[in-house]
Amino acid sequence: MSSNKYKNIQLTNQIDEANCITHSGRFHVDDVISTIFLSKVIDNVILSRVPTIGNKNVEDKIVYDIGLGEFDHHQKNRNGKRENGIYYSSIGLLWKKIGKEYLKKLGVKNIDKTFEYMDKELIQYIDAADNMQIEYVENKISPDFIKLCNPQWNENISEDEAFINALKLADGFWDVYIKNAIAEVEGIEVILGKIAKCKECYLIFDREMPYRKAIQLSGDNKIKYVIFKSRREGYEVRIVKDVCKFKDEIVLAKDIDTSRKVTGINELTYVDNHGKLCCTETLDSAIQVVEYNEL
Repeated sequence: MSSNKYKNIQLTNQIDEANCITHSGRFHVDDVISTIFLSKVIDNVILSRVPTIGNKNVEDKIVYDIGLGEFDHHQKNRNGKRENGIYYSSIGLLWKKIGKEYLKKLGVKNIDKTFEYMDKELIQYIDAADNMQIEYVENKISPDFIKLCNPQWNENISEDEAFINALKLADGFWDVYIKNAIAEVEGIEVILGKIAKCKECYLIFDREMPYRKAIQLSGDNKIKYVIFKSRREGYEVRIVKDVCKFKDEIVLAKDIDTSRKVTGINELTYVDNHGKLCCTETLDSAIQVVEYNEL
């Protein structure tokens, strides 16, 4: 593979040949992720990384993170901000403009909610970091690994080759994140439906699902436990309310045999030291654990 090409992204030194333009020099998460995002929407990205636009005619090109246009944010008044105060960077501006088009192309079921999920969980934090709004990203893991791809002082590598390496990392990151976003949004919708119909204090799933966000969004105070088939073996019983825990008599027991004798549940296999998780061999015994804790 050419050192200036990755998948459907081709780098060029000629602005006239390009259909996309961004800045040259040191790259950041913003411009790298923007490039990957565009590659998901455009069949072939021919990218020119330049220091300035100058007097070139770029009306037929997507120009981002440079040029003070629609997808740049270096104007004196920047280029808009969200209601929470986070300014847009190039990825935020591109996502706002064509994010829903991209999700439609993927065949996403709930485009609006997935669009908002991606913005709230990922895009806005890249924007905040690029705009030096550090107060918004203090408690959020940001993909700063991208900056590590820039050529080091003792490394014999071209700027284009380093940029391609960054694209490879960002591409994998993006694919994992969008897959997670789609799964979370669809899962939340399923769980909200279950909560609306539930008459017990627990929910049952045949696999682990994003139950915490769903319960939080529902505002339901009745659900205290979730039961689901473990990825290891048997079933897990998890407490979802901060004020609740499993009884001390089984949490503080010296071993699992003692916990079994106390509860009378022989299929109990594990009790978490924090009192928030129990594991059992079967679904019936998982329900018994909940019933015992509610006595």
